[in-house]
Order: sequence, then C-alpha cells, then structure tokens
Amino acid sequence: MKETPVTNCERNFTNKCIEEETRLDGRQLLEPRSVNIYFGSNWGCCMVSLGHTRAVAQVSCDIQQPKTSRPNEGMIRINVELTPLAAQHFESGRQSEAAILISRQLEKCFKDSKCVDLESLCIVADKKVWNLRIDVNIINHDGNLVDCASIATLAALMHFHRPDVTSTGEEVIVHPASEKDFLPLTLFHYPVCVSFITYKSGNTIMDPTYTEERVGVAELTLGVNSYRELCSLHFDYLTKTMTIEDVISEVSDHAASYATKLVQQIKEAVIKDAQSRYKKDDGKLSRFKESIEVNKLTTTISEHIAIKLRKWDATAIVDDDFMEVEDEDESHIIKYEEGAADLIPDSLKKEETITYDSDWDEIVVQSPSPGKEEIVIDLIDSD
Repeated sequence: MKETPVTNCERNFTNKCIEEETRLDGRQLLEPRSVNIYFGSNWGCCMVSLGHTRAVAQVSCDIQQPKTSRPNEGMIRINVELTPLAAQHFESGRQSEAAILISRQLEKCFKDSKCVDLESLCIVADKKVWNLRIDVNIINHDGNLVDCASIATLAALMHFHRPDVTSTGEEVIVHPASEKDFLPLTLFHYPVCVSFITYKSGNTIMDPTYTEERVGVAELTLGVNSYRELCSLHFDYLTKTMTIEDVISEVSDHAASYATKLVQQIKEAVIKDAQSRYKKDDGKLSRFKESIEVNKLTTTISEHIAIKLRKWDATAIVDDDFMEVEDEDESHIIKYEEGAADLIPDSLKKEETITYDSDWDEIVVQSPSPGKEEIVIDLIDSD
C-alpha cells in the first residue's frame, strides 16, 4: 500500500504554523516529546515510546567464529524492521529503504563509534567470540523513528546481560543463570540520535511528528553521547537553499543538552529495573503492561485532534470592524481532558429531554438551548 501524499492544505498549514513558531501539540520549536521506557521479562528487551512513536528492541547473543581481520573482537549487528503494524504503507516480508536507512544510522551511531567494548566479547582468540544481534521493531509510526529506535537500542544494550562462560582450552562451557550470574555489557560511552527538521521559512524544529517531517525541506540527525561528543551525522536536504553548517550551529547546543538528560533518564530506568529484579520486587518493575493505556482500545488513534490550548481560562475577544459574527450562540466548546477540546454546534446538541416526576404528578420538558427555561406540565387526575 502506497503512502498517502500530503495535501496542499496540510502542507500550507504546517508551514504557516512553523513560520509563526507554533506547533499543533503545543511544544516549542526545540522541545522534544516525552520519553517512556519499559522493560520486558528477559534481559535486553526494551520498549520505548517517544510521544506516540513506539519501538521495541531485543538484544540476543550467540557464539561464533570471529572475523579474520578482527580475531580478538566480538561482533555486533543491528536490524530494523518496519511492519504494517506501525503504518499501513510499510510492507511485510521485505526490507524497505526507510528500514535500511535507519539501520545504517544506528550502526554509525553505535557500531562505528565503538560504543560497545568488542574485545570483552572475546572468549578464545581466533576461535570463539560473542556475536550480538539487536533487533528493533517499530510498532507505531508517528514520526522521528530514528530517535525512538536509538533510545530503544541504547536502553536494550545497557539492560542486556550475557551468560558467563568458562574456557577449558578445548571446549567452552556456557553457565546458566542458576550457576553464575549473567554479566552486563561494557559500554565506553552512551550515544543517542537527535533529529531536526528545517522548513522553507528557515525555522528548525526538534523531534518532528509524522506530518511535520514530511513537510520539511532538510533533515539533520546528530548522534551525540553524554559527554557532548559527536558520534555520527546524517544530513538530507531537498533544496540547496541552506548549508549544513547553518543548521548545526543553531541546534548543536540543544542536541548536546538533550542527549545528556536523555542518557541520564535511561541510566536511572535501567538501574531501577536491575535492582528490582535482584530484589524480586515486581511492584517497582516497568513492564510492558504498564505502557497500556486504560479505557482505550487503541493508544494512538483518537477522534479528537491533540491541540494544546495555552490560555484556556483567559480568552481574549478582539473586536474587528472587518469581521462579521453571526449567531454567536450557535456553537460552544467542550473540554474533554487536558490538552483536548472540541467545537460542537448547537444544532448537533441533544434535543429536549422529557422527564416524569411521580411525586408531584408533572412532566418536565428541558431544552438545552440557551435562554430557554424548562416547561412544567401538571397532570390532573381524571378520577
């Protein structure tokens, strides 16, 4: 199934909002969405939600023969899967260009930057090494897949524990968890991807949604670690009106500060989960079931558009000579919850309600229209 193209109305509306430094979800231009981290029952299984974008990462390992060029180093491989569960235009059974691009960006961020100590994965030089495999599955697509996948990958690597092994010279003994505790991986640094989108007006936003990233003219993804060091860089532009130096100089400080806070959040979540596992305290574990929203069939599809009203209680009405207002009482605003509202015309409101009061033998007719009072009809006993 092909991806639905962006209409001209959506494109013009989004560009106009970014030009006025306004976003539909109420965020600032360089403000990211909230990140939630959940862990599965196995080591190295992690699910991350970045707004409505969700990704699941699983780290697994097996023993293989090392490469000839690297006889004393382990191996690491990252695979990203985009299934129709995340979006309708993703095809199952074949790897799309978007999945290949995300996999390459993650490999540059984690593998090429020497994030994992590969020498610690060596069991017997030139014979046996650990082979790490990281499978990332996108389960919902609401924009910025690279950032969500990188957070899930880093959290899964920090959370993963491999089995302990003993080499007798001729054979390798893999000890189960009942004999020896599993060992965590050694990470030299903790990189994450931070993405930005630039529009034709010149404004740049951080952590774009699905609609926002399809309207932009340039995309920049920085791989930054907690030491504010640049690990990887990806720049893609549709027009040559601006250079990469202009965008980097504008957003580099924000990316470094955000990466530091994000890595600290991941560390705290991993430490909390590991301590709860060893203490066997299930009440403090952030399992997948904690990510399910209550009283909702789906967690991403909604009948109402998420528009944040900054000044809900203080609304100012500006008189304009050129603006004609007809039938001011024809519609009203209903506030459903925090950050959600709807405009309901009075013509669609509920009709008059008729109730019977047995104590006073009367019928009460109530009209929801403003200015109309209730009508009381007394019943006379025919006997």
